[in-house]
Amino acid sequence: MDWFSEDIQKILLASLLGAVIGLEREWSGKAAGFRTLILVSMGSALFTIVSQNMAMPGMISGDRIASNIVTGIGFLGAGLIFKGDKGVRGLTTAATVWAAAAIGMSVGSGEYYIAIAATVLVWTVLVVFFRLQLVFDAMMVTREYHITYDKADGASLDYQTFFDIKKHRLLESKQIKTRDGVQYIWTIRAPKRIHEAALEILLHDPKVKELEY
Repeated sequence: MDWFSEDIQKILLASLLGAVIGLEREWSGKAAGFRTLILVSMGSALFTIVSQNMAMPGMISGDRIASNIVTGIGFLGAGLIFKGDKGVRGLTTAATVWAAAAIGMSVGSGEYYIAIAATVLVWTVLVVFFRLQLVFDAMMVTREYHITYDKADGASLDYQTFFDIKKHRLLESKQIKTRDGVQYIWTIRAPKRIHEAALEILLHDPKVKELEY
């Protein structure tokens, strides 16, 4: 048996490409990091190699095994997505795992150039486009405000007092009566500087008993 056969080379290349992507995820402190993406890419390549070897008359269809890789990665990716207080998180990491599996399958099927090009593109999206995303996030930010306001004198709180009506969008508004006053829940999309200006006013308002955002 040749211990450095083409199949072994495929597994090693898939592991290397997974490591390139995994380094960025590890550096960013994500749940699916260096080791995870190596295993995803290598495992996908291994399943693809096995499916090709089994694609013979009377044996399990190779296409069937390959399609099950996609299904299995879907379950793995779904476990990385969760909804927190500030919205849905983990979508990019889940998509990265999915892309790493596709790269591994490409290597396993012998499409080396496609796999390498895809790795470069994935790395570019994660590293270079992340900088662009920071610029976009600074332009428009969605925040949810929980404000407990003292209505002892009958006054009410109007979000337009704090946000320029031309530069924001109110996505959701609720009012809940509590023992301490009235709790306002606002979900507002506006430029970051508009949020910061509104927070500065809210923090110094003596009638604001509690503020969470």
